[in-house]
Amino acid sequence: MPKAQHQTLNMNTRSKKMIIKSLVKHKVTRGKYVEHYIKKGYNALPSYFSKPLETDTLFTFIVGCGHSGTTLMAAKLSNHTDILGIGRETGVLSQGRHSLSSIKAILREWNYFAESYGQSCVLEKTPKHIYSYERVQKVLTNNKFIVMTRNPLDTIASLYKRFGDIEYCIDRWNYDNSKALELQNKKNVLFVKYEELTEEPEKVLKAALNFLGYTYDNSILEPKDTIYSKTSQKRNMKVREEQVSQSIKPNKDGWKKTFNKEQSIYIMSRVREVSSKLGYSA
Repeated sequence: MPKAQHQTLNMNTRSKKMIIKSLVKHKVTRGKYVEHYIKKGYNALPSYFSKPLETDTLFTFIVGCGHSGTTLMAAKLSNHTDILGIGRETGVLSQGRHSLSSIKAILREWNYFAESYGQSCVLEKTPKHIYSYERVQKVLTNNKFIVMTRNPLDTIASLYKRFGDIEYCIDRWNYDNSKALELQNKKNVLFVKYEELTEEPEKVLKAALNFLGYTYDNSILEPKDTIYSKTSQKRNMKVREEQVSQSIKPNKDGWKKTFNKEQSIYIMSRVREVSSKLGYSA
């Protein structure tokens, strides 16, 4: 993958494709755009008759912009003996994919396995479920969200290594974190900065577990196989599987190896408003 400083930025060019913010590849053709909303409307029909699933099991969702530490947080929390982690990104709550009735059937299965293993929490990580908070409230009475955030330059640099399109990466950071801001005052939502997790992992994980109602255990930080090691992973998650099994180390300012000064100034000009609201200064 060529470094971003070798890519010429065309700051005036915008894709003519349609935008669906809740999708990983949010720029889609007009046909896919129409298809998405037809499915969304169709799946909404049976949802009017669906009641929330009431259970003693706590369902926890790790969400946020991709490459913001969602996998790391999910991997470490799932090392706790009381937490059943789902070892892949299911996307089950994604808009337009399933009706609430279908989602409830899946959640019942997860609840069954948690009870079978004597665990009182199911934890699932799909970053794009940041757009699914309202759906979860309709389908689950006992739920919590952990929203991961990361400074824009490091996040966008990491996204760029994967997608190779700076404009796409900037848009995605803005879209996903703007949605995250809507959840800031929710009582069942905890915000965690990636930088704090990597610099003070014990302190942050203690706070996260306290938020979920559990006691911290030093063993969750030990380098070992995680829920992602036990499931066949593909593409980007194959890399993350190895990374999150290791000890946590500070990891910031890596963007300097990817972006030059001109590019970093341009990126910050595009993300400054959302960035400042999340507590990241220029």
